[in-house]
Amino acid sequence: MDEGQRQFTADAQEIVEKLDRDLDQLRVVRFQGPRRRELAARIFRRVHTLKGSAASLGLDIVREVSHSFESVLDCVRLGRVIIDDSLLNLFEEATNVIAQALSPEATGGEVNAKALIARLQAIASTGASQGKIAGTLRAILPPDVASSLSEYDLQHAREAVREGARLFIVSAGFAIEDFDQNFRELSKLLGQIGEVIATVPGEFAAADEISFRLLYAAEVISEEIARRAVKLGRIEISKLKIEPASTRQREPAPADSLRMTSEEPAASVRVELSELDRIITDAGELFRDTINALPAARAPDNRDVVTAATTLLRRRFVELEERLIKLRLVPLAETLERVATRAGRIAARQLGKEVEFEIVVGDIAIDKPLADAIAEPLLHLVRNAVSHGLESPEERTAAGKNVIGKLRLAAFSEGGRIHIVVNDDGRGIDLARVASAAREQGIAGHDFLTMDQCLRLIFRPGFSTATEVSELSGRGIGLDVVDRAVEQSGGEVRVHTEPGKGTTFLISLPVALALVRCVLVRSGDQLYAIASARVAGQHALDGDGPDNKGSAGAIDWKGEKLPLFSLAHLLDRSVEIGAANERVALILETKPYRNGGGSEMRIAIAVERIEGKQETLVRSLGRHGARWPGVSGAAELADGSVALLLDVEELIEAQK
Repeated sequence: MDEGQRQFTADAQEIVEKLDRDLDQLRVVRFQGPRRRELAARIFRRVHTLKGSAASLGLDIVREVSHSFESVLDCVRLGRVIIDDSLLNLFEEATNVIAQALSPEATGGEVNAKALIARLQAIASTGASQGKIAGTLRAILPPDVASSLSEYDLQHAREAVREGARLFIVSAGFAIEDFDQNFRELSKLLGQIGEVIATVPGEFAAADEISFRLLYAAEVISEEIARRAVKLGRIEISKLKIEPASTRQREPAPADSLRMTSEEPAASVRVELSELDRIITDAGELFRDTINALPAARAPDNRDVVTAATTLLRRRFVELEERLIKLRLVPLAETLERVATRAGRIAARQLGKEVEFEIVVGDIAIDKPLADAIAEPLLHLVRNAVSHGLESPEERTAAGKNVIGKLRLAAFSEGGRIHIVVNDDGRGIDLARVASAAREQGIAGHDFLTMDQCLRLIFRPGFSTATEVSELSGRGIGLDVVDRAVEQSGGEVRVHTEPGKGTTFLISLPVALALVRCVLVRSGDQLYAIASARVAGQHALDGDGPDNKGSAGAIDWKGEKLPLFSLAHLLDRSVEIGAANERVALILETKPYRNGGGSEMRIAIAVERIEGKQETLVRSLGRHGARWPGVSGAAELADGSVALLLDVEELIEAQK
């Protein structure tokens, strides 16, 4: 077993453990519609991940069982197969067979696996033979909404009505610049009391807004929810004329119902025992030195001694904390190599494509839970790039390209955030095909779709342009998984495509904990931190500093004309440019791919003074970070104080 298979086995065994817990919970919540659907979707994603990874690494038993398991789960999603005890028993048997196949002592499991696969395929075939669900629900929906709904959406709505919910159409229009934030807020708000079943195009929209409609299920929409919703933008809520099932008709919920739990973060990390022993030894010494310093602290006229001892102890505590944090960190290059490129190389061989992989990461290390969270999205992005993005050798030759396709994975950190780029030089995303597939699947109407609208569609749950289901792709959940996983980690995904030249995906994620070397700068009475990796140099301003003419102007630096910005003005628009005593400029390098492409450039930021460099412990601000654009984290300094870590580019963007 090579290193890739060994690592996959460890990850797969963890997924199987989660599957076991999910199946136990599914037995309890199978009569509770929203919870059952959410849990079944989670199980579906776990099995899909197992299948894709096993296919990439050539683990046949795991791949074949997972593929058949997934087919039955697909029928469950469509309502063609009902979850009962016998089906749950079969699911548990499938999970056990996968677990046995992953065991180092696995032998003789092929016969049992074949029998299990046959039973799973029989159930999937029976479910598929029932055809599409009846169109009774379509009759009460607005025609353009009904035509936009997928089979999954209709089944979801029917189940919600059967469980006692009413159906509503929520029509909305949000300004383009605030769309993403307002859409998330609305979804979160409505999710408190019901379920958003589907999102479909709006009837009309002003030139500066995006309109859409939500098919929404809830027992009732309270006045408070409606009042908060209309504050976000243009909102209209209408109730459909369909009566919910009576209380007696609803499926009963067991008395011992469990509450649904969210996805679990990684619970373990590998640590070298020798490093752990050293930390334990140093912690013991630090404890003894602290105790020994107490008598001196109580003695009179010992202020200088106490100050020196306190400074030394504080520095040692900070060093110990940094070492403990490093135990949580894993090299990002390992994740990219293990999850992405190895799987990508095997997928390329299976598809008969020649691919050159390039990894540009450096020595970036990230928190283990974050590494686990991005592994699955990266796997899907790389497999999609190999399967759909890169052309076959014949197609590349005909297009005048090198027969060898290129797939580049790059990563860079900016203080409290990490950015991962997946870039291919393939055919690009066929936007016309995306629009056509969306119309065929009833997701979009027949109106013209812009590039942004098409690129949003590829992240829609269940959307796919594939015409056949294969063991590598075709069920249309890959990019949905990417978007969901990244969003759950507090990040975002951007995509840029150019026909005939390729596609770039940019994943931007907040880092919960990181050790970042920073340049400390002062503006007014506050100290701020800027990641030193971005700093190319400094420049004394003297007479060419920011003026008071509405623009900070520009400076000459090593023969290059650089735009100059005032940090005081970026932080507080009420501060006039030129009013602050800014006498030095930091030269910062901006990163390419930030907006889906482009080349590196430099900018200058005027500050009052530079206080020096320091390695700091950076903590994410979590959900509170959204309140302060341009602030990417909090940096803990050696003296125990805190400086806000700045994302200068975001500060500049926020002022536009």
